Amino acid sequence: MPDNNSPADDPIALFNRGAYEAAAAQLLPLYRDNTGNSLLALFAGAALSESGSRDEALAVWSLGDEAGAAVRGARNDPQAPPDIRALSAGADQALRAHFTSLHASASAQCEGEGGRIRNAIWTQTHDRPFRFKTEGQAPTIFYVPDLPAAPVTATSELPWAAGLEAAGAAIAKEYAAAIEQNVQQKPYVPAETIPPEWAALRGTLDWSALHLFDKAKRTALADIFPTTLRALQDVDLVMVDGAPVEVFFSRLRPGAHIPPHYGLTNARLTVHLPLIVPDNCAIRVVGADYRWRPHELIAFDDSYLHEAWNRSPSDRVVLIFECHHPDLTPVERAAVEHTWSARQQWLDDRLPLIGAA
Repeated sequence: MPDNNSPADDPIALFNRGAYEAAAAQLLPLYRDNTGNSLLALFAGAALSESGSRDEALAVWSLGDEAGAAVRGARNDPQAPPDIRALSAGADQALRAHFTSLHASASAQCEGEGGRIRNAIWTQTHDRPFRFKTEGQAPTIFYVPDLPAAPVTATSELPWAAGLEAAGAAIAKEYAAAIEQNVQQKPYVPAETIPPEWAALRGTLDWSALHLFDKAKRTALADIFPTTLRALQDVDLVMVDGAPVEVFFSRLRPGAHIPPHYGLTNARLTVHLPLIVPDNCAIRVVGADYRWRPHELIAFDDSYLHEAWNRSPSDRVVLIFECHHPDLTPVERAAVEHTWSARQQWLDDRLPLIGAA
């Protein structure tokens, strides 16, 4: 029998024999060079976990889960071998426990125990079964069960709305000037997007964006929109680490259709400031159609099923951003932002943790 610590040993065979430290020592370097391999992540994470390197295991499993289905999806795949399904179930359970604990700790730092944000649910990684309370509402990432639910919120409930609407003409002029300077727009739906409902928009400019802030990062384009940024100063923007989560000009080309889908969370409102609005375009939120009118805000909860279309012969352009749900208290707003920040910080730290950055 070969020495368990021999580098010539097959790392999967080492794992199956229970030589977890030796398997981890071989699998982790392999994974660093192949972070897109979800099955490799499943075994590397399991070896790390069994050898006591729990933090590194969670990082590897989480990265592998983003890359493919093996880490968490294999547990429900009847075609997968039983040992793979068992490892996948263990990885899924560990990740759910980790992320639920991370949320509990982060939200408690702002809100204490037992508040509405402490009781919120990260829908893809919650550690217990749950159900959405409101028909038609199914946020894909973050759910606060005890928030009042309404598909669309009147602008009278948003103290900053009138000021932003008054700036609409100036913002539209600034956008037009940027387009005249041939500022490049980017597809809003990335080319690598997998779900089939996005096939018509994947990697195309039919739905395109000029981002001023993207994933809570200021872009270089923000510098050419000073009027827009000033107009947003009094808006209750959702922030992560001091930067708005997202602010962008959204263009729909003629004939473009954004398919029905659910947004990330019910703790925010998605706000549209219409700038260029031809006839025959609209947004539908749980079956009700809303027509954009120039410089008149539409604030809706995008955790409801919604879609949009442009059936006109010219472009439709709106400024889009997220504000907090108006029922949230200042403490709850801070708790929402902090728990998102804590989660993002952990995600950002994964590659350095495993020595892959």
